[in-house]
Amino acid sequence: MVLFVKRVGVLGGGVMGSQIADIMALNGKEVIIRDISEELVNNSYSQIEKNLNDLVTFHLERADKEITRIEKTDGIKLTDDQKSTIKETLKPKFNQKMKEETLARVKTTTDIDDFKDVDLVIEAIVENIEIKKKVFAELDEKTPNHAILASNTSSLSITEMASATKRQERVIGIHFFNPPIALPLVEIIPGLETSEETVNDIIDFMSSIRNHRYPLQPIKVKEVPGFLVNRVLFAMLNEAFSAYDEGVASMRDIDLAMKAGAGMPMGPFELADLVGIDVIYNVEQEVRKMVGGNTLREPSQALRKMFHAGRYGQKTKKGFYTYNK
Repeated sequence: MVLFVKRVGVLGGGVMGSQIADIMALNGKEVIIRDISEELVNNSYSQIEKNLNDLVTFHLERADKEITRIEKTDGIKLTDDQKSTIKETLKPKFNQKMKEETLARVKTTTDIDDFKDVDLVIEAIVENIEIKKKVFAELDEKTPNHAILASNTSSLSITEMASATKRQERVIGIHFFNPPIALPLVEIIPGLETSEETVNDIIDFMSSIRNHRYPLQPIKVKEVPGFLVNRVLFAMLNEAFSAYDEGVASMRDIDLAMKAGAGMPMGPFELADLVGIDVIYNVEQEVRKMVGGNTLREPSQALRKMFHAGRYGQKTKKGFYTYNK
């Protein structure tokens, strides 16, 4: 199927959708992003352009930064020949021309009819099962019969989404992690009726894709509440939030403890702001419904207050922390 996927539709142009579209275009796919307003699709396109500009800058500056790092860390002065060797080894692999070619492969629309020629759709909208079922029913009508319909859901039932279509064997979960342009892991989640051919095709396809830093690393995961990563991650986040509620330590000290003591690249409150407090809260609510409310703590007071105040993290410039506009 790797050669078969020429056009990818991305439904939802938010933080996740725009980066998924970015990755697909970067890998030579024709991409069309659909959202509910011109403002949203324009914002999505602008975010892709910004991310690609950052990638150009990264490649331009990488060699000089590596030279500076070596000289500072080792306390030496590199010779001109040594610097030339580093610059040759780390010469830019992505430039302005490649950025423009990538952007030219990205189209935007507010009309789902424009998905009429796609080979794969990746849905990245709000984590609400009823909304997703409605969207999948519409996708089933508007996309070609051969197209695979995928959801980037963090935890919701692929089987339930597939039940709204007449192609359950070609509905699957493709769960990227935030930010998709930097993190390589992708969870592949079959629904009850997803065919083995679809699973293998998507694993092969994702294995051929590279984000801004790494080749993607797909893993097949059973359809259970939270799948794999979020099942483990949310348990840790809940403990961190509860420790804060109980006054065990301050928010900043909990973040520091998990970074300096547990080796995490960012603390649980920093991570929540990055992932989105609304995403965490809503996913926890949906998972609780699926498991009968018996295996997770109640959402912490801190998390609940942030959610109801509309403080969703970096996307709203305010969450557990405040971010510059």
